[in-house]
Amino acid sequence: MPVDQIYDITVIGGGPVGLFAGFYGGMRGQRTKVIEALEELGGALTAIYPEKYIYDIAGFPKVLAKDYVEAAVEQAAGMGCEFVLKTAVTSLTRDEASGCFILGTTTGTHYSRTIIISAGIGAFEPKRLEGPGIERFEGGGGVHYFAKHVDDFRDRHVLIVGGGDSAVDWANTLAPLALSLIHI
Repeated sequence: MPVDQIYDITVIGGGPVGLFAGFYGGMRGQRTKVIEALEELGGALTAIYPEKYIYDIAGFPKVLAKDYVEAAVEQAAGMGCEFVLKTAVTSLTRDEASGCFILGTTTGTHYSRTIIISAGIGAFEPKRLEGPGIERFEGGGGVHYFAKHVDDFRDRHVLIVGGGDSAVDWANTLAPLALSLIHI
């Protein structure tokens, strides 16, 4: 195992807790990296709630989720934390001779003296709609599985399918902006 590729701390999961772990490791002078399965850091805050206010973060009376994630990424990066995105960890073993962990991932092998698992609820895979030709409506065609910006739905007719917390939150957020909104 190449010595220059061994990190002191590797954090699996780039949500808010993983970002703080990456920041803190760097602040303490540890060579630190965060491995995230998604293409963006922030976990559920980025994937599901980017435009939602958070009220329970110390030091912030309220902060938009996307703004909090941006600040957390900047803070961790400022301490030298490195980020590996679009990379899922597929195996974790320990080399008994060196004491290092070997992480197999979808993009290669990583080595670390310490592992912090901060996986939260894990990588997000939406339950996709089924039906012939649905693919042509996904992405820019009107069917969205994740809502990134509220303005994308301003003055539009919106249908939200789902009964989970995020569906209700998005219905409440978009109702004042949309021409019409149906939540089923």
